[in-house]
Amino acid sequence: MTSTATPSVAVRGPLSVAAARREMLEAVPRTPAENVPVAGGAAGRILSSAVEARVLLPPFANSAMDGYAVRAADIARVPCRLPVRGEMRAGMAPGSVRVEAGACAKVMTGAPLPDGADSVVPYEWTDRGLEEVLIHERPRRGNAVRRAGEDLSPGQAVLAAGHRIRPTDLAPLAASGAGELAVGRRPRVALITTGDEIRPPGTDLQPGQIYDTAGPALEALLGSAGGELVLRESATDDPAEVQEVLLRAAAEADLLIGVGGMSVGDHDHVRATVERLGRLQFWRVAMRPGSPIAFGSLDSAVFLGLPGNPVSACVTFILFGAPVLLAMQGAVQPEPQTHPAELLDDMEKPEGLETFHRAVLRPRAGKMPGVRLAGNQSSGATLSLARADCLVCLPARGVTVPRGSVVQVIPLSS
Repeated sequence: MTSTATPSVAVRGPLSVAAARREMLEAVPRTPAENVPVAGGAAGRILSSAVEARVLLPPFANSAMDGYAVRAADIARVPCRLPVRGEMRAGMAPGSVRVEAGACAKVMTGAPLPDGADSVVPYEWTDRGLEEVLIHERPRRGNAVRRAGEDLSPGQAVLAAGHRIRPTDLAPLAASGAGELAVGRRPRVALITTGDEIRPPGTDLQPGQIYDTAGPALEALLGSAGGELVLRESATDDPAEVQEVLLRAAAEADLLIGVGGMSVGDHDHVRATVERLGRLQFWRVAMRPGSPIAFGSLDSAVFLGLPGNPVSACVTFILFGAPVLLAMQGAVQPEPQTHPAELLDDMEKPEGLETFHRAVLRPRAGKMPGVRLAGNQSSGATLSLARADCLVCLPARGVTVPRGSVVQVIPLSS
């Protein structure tokens, strides 16, 4: 297989986390738009076009509660008795029932407000009479009435382009009259792990072998960021095999993620292969864990190279991989969201490196959340990943961050 990519240029690095991510987000292409139904499967997708309401919502004045439709002026004082003249149920056409002066009509939640009525008396304020009702609490005009168009009107903006659809967004999207949504196509992702020692989880290990611990986590992480895994392979440290797998993966994917083989060891061939056959835009980021990060392209695929250590791979995917996938789908704000928290312990770090620590948030009544480390911070220690619910982000400058400092944290779950 022959690569058609632009020859590599001089590789820069190390960059700051923000600079590296900015270069990635500026360089990645957008996937084309496609239409998806307004259903549960649209959650997590990113709108390519703004959505405007097509209908009036509610389309008619209706009752917000089960009760009696009345003219508020007829209830000068309570208790008050009114004759019941008819019933309006959900699904009946507006105008099917009319309330005359001095009378009322039963009305169900969501049913059109009977003509002539201006208020609803909830069942709880009455004796629930059938032919005559005793009302013991006086309603204000408009009580428990939803006005026509109070939620949406035709042409009103519902959600903007670039918005990532939440499950709760599907209610107003469906209510707006939209049957389909234009969203960015999910990027096709190839995930390649390398190393002679790597074996699939659950298999028998021989001396010197370890399980592929980064791969399963990255599969789930890329799925949560909207990626569609189209190829998942492992390669040994043989350079010819690495080249063959990478070129085949690049031909099938929008984004090629390599795990391992990014450093300068004698058997680190992934980065070198991309630099030789494709284009390597930069290599290394001034951070810990996860400094040996590479970014560029191979054939028509965007290339993102992550470290092989499982914690480093997960942390760098959160910081770079997920934003790249979201940007490819058209997200307006693909960067990880951060929140302030107060350190509950002193923390140490290397000078000149931004560091990201697995940690646990501690809610505190009336105070900013506290945060403390979740355990062993080694880049090979995976148990602390399971215990952590956030990453503590510490700036490059300084070696000690004292207890009580306000830091930024990235949540590890929604």
